[in-house]
Amino acid sequence: MSHHIFTVFIQLTHLIFYESSYEHTVRLLFYIPSRRISSSTLLVLRISVQCFHHCLFILDGRFNQLHTLHIHLANLGPPEAIIKSQAEIPNLKCFVLSCVLPTYDYDSLIPPLVHRMSNLEKLGLHLTIHVNATFIDGNNLKKDILNHMPKLNIFSFDLHSIASINNLIRLPLKEDIQQAFRNFPCTQITTRIDYFLEENWGQYHTYSYPFLMQYYKDITNNFPGGLYQ
Repeated sequence: MSHHIFTVFIQLTHLIFYESSYEHTVRLLFYIPSRRISSSTLLVLRISVQCFHHCLFILDGRFNQLHTLHIHLANLGPPEAIIKSQAEIPNLKCFVLSCVLPTYDYDSLIPPLVHRMSNLEKLGLHLTIHVNATFIDGNNLKKDILNHMPKLNIFSFDLHSIASINNLIRLPLKEDIQQAFRNFPCTQITTRIDYFLEENWGQYHTYSYPFLMQYYKDITNNFPGGLYQ
């Protein structure tokens, strides 16, 4: 279906193919990395796709004028296909990535991708992440994301880290998490942390405020309340 859109509408500049209700999302198919799925006029793309490698196809140069990409994934795992292009993506100014299902591959997939977007001015990450030794906190985000984004002005995020308690180097308290966000560029950040000792796992949820997503997962007694748009 996707290649028909770009062959019929050859001067297309904006494509919004996105359903806000993640339970009823309709996804564009990019199973075949055909060069027919390309456009030299597309500027704004907001879509849902199945896998992470579809996101990589979109960013492999086939949409070379694209400056705004909002993409929602059904799942976030290692690419099923070999993506040769690892070039810079200099025209991209806004990138928002979301996925409902948890990923085990954040470290190997997300930082290397955003490092290619050196001119990015707005970034949004909305993910659930299985981690090993440490939760994703302000220190991780500064080291792996912000320090590589010299032109970034807006960073919105909703990051939900899940870990086995046995794997964590230490069990951080909420005060530790808040300390990690000192001098962070976002003016308001909400955090909560829960440990389920009998089940041997913990979760840490941090997000920029106000909360912009359409859903809030795994509410507990530590739910902080607040403004949800």
